[in-house]
Amino acid sequence: MGDIVTVRLMRHAPTQENVEKRYIGWTDSPLAQIAKLPVIDNAVQKVYGSDLLRCQQTASRYFPHARYIADARFRESHFGDFECKTYDELKADIRYRKWLDDPISTSPPNGEHFDDFCERVLTGFSALPKDEDDYYLVVHGGVVRTLLVAFAPQQKPFWSYQVPHDRMFTLTFAKAAWKEGARCMSLSEEPIMEKPPM
Repeated sequence: MGDIVTVRLMRHAPTQENVEKRYIGWTDSPLAQIAKLPVIDNAVQKVYGSDLLRCQQTASRYFPHARYIADARFRESHFGDFECKTYDELKADIRYRKWLDDPISTSPPNGEHFDDFCERVLTGFSALPKDEDDYYLVVHGGVVRTLLVAFAPQQKPFWSYQVPHDRMFTLTFAKAAWKEGARCMSLSEEPIMEKPPM
């Protein structure tokens, strides 16, 4: 055990709903093109992530030998009545426009409040075992943003983070900070790419 803990956050690969720019929260859709995903690391033994299929399928391609530990607390926000709809399908709905204007304090009808979503994600993250040095998480865009807001070295707003499907965010914690749930000491971002064979 060293003095450093590394947490790697990845958003799942795109589903057909993502391609069509639909709001996809708890809808359990498969990936659009699973066969095209690279192997990132054959040696990784354990991956944590959302219980939804798109995260499990992504992890199975990126880390083919890893055991996947699914946790429903790492799901995307529940978009309620806006689920699987596009901007064009919703733009005439006054409730949608109100939510777009203030997504932090307004919830989608029959959906999840922003604060409840963040609390759920952070509860799941704090429940990770504290005795490992290297963590891989395959989750959703909103989940990555929530964790970056809470643990990146500098505090930044939720919407300031761009979280595409093909990037990995690496948070490096001092061991003491990790155990205390404090901010990490460094954050880096890099493309998700196939690892060359050793």
